[in-house]
Amino acid sequence: MTGQDNMAPPVQLGPKQQRRENSDRKMLRAAILLIGRKGTAGANLAQIGIDAGYSRGLPVQRFGTKLNLLKAVLEVIQERFMRQVEIRVGDKKGCEALVERIQLQLEAVRDMPETAVTLYQLIVDSTGSIPELKPHVTDLHRVYRDNLREYMAQAKEMGQLQTDVDIEQSVRAISGAISGMSIQAIVDGTTDRLGEDARFLADLFVSRVARPEFTSQGARSR
Repeated sequence: MTGQDNMAPPVQLGPKQQRRENSDRKMLRAAILLIGRKGTAGANLAQIGIDAGYSRGLPVQRFGTKLNLLKAVLEVIQERFMRQVEIRVGDKKGCEALVERIQLQLEAVRDMPETAVTLYQLIVDSTGSIPELKPHVTDLHRVYRDNLREYMAQAKEMGQLQTDVDIEQSVRAISGAISGMSIQAIVDGTTDRLGEDARFLADLFVSRVARPEFTSQGARSR
């Protein structure tokens, strides 16, 4: 048998399943927008159902509790971002991939500021009013840092990094810089500038850790 023969046919969703997925997606989108405007305390399930175009009771029917809905919001933000990373980076590796990854995260805040505001609301609340979210926020940060670490490890294996580079320290630094610049832009109302800031940060960081021939400018030119 060939590899083609062994491939399972794609799963086809029935009309009922498709409607459920569509309604869940709309409710999560409505939740993101409402949390961004009113915070987690001001985002109630009934209003999310109405904002999504459904009944007041549908969010409770689907998610059960507000905590479950907030967990689902974190999950969908993480999944969407990682899909964007996969598309944006493509076949790039090492420093070239790192440049794309750094730029993407800041550009995502520029292009979807309401999602970024919601994410930071959930992060802050996980340390205070909603501690049940903390394991999920920790997991999101782990996934984001693991992704950065993967590209740095590739760069090291490809001989692109300077010999004294501490990968763990570098991952912490770049993750913190991205978060800090994002929050500052949201507070200042300057998210439209994050495209330029993203390029600057990628150049600054990669020039610090990479050998001269593999700086971000060089990576982009190849």
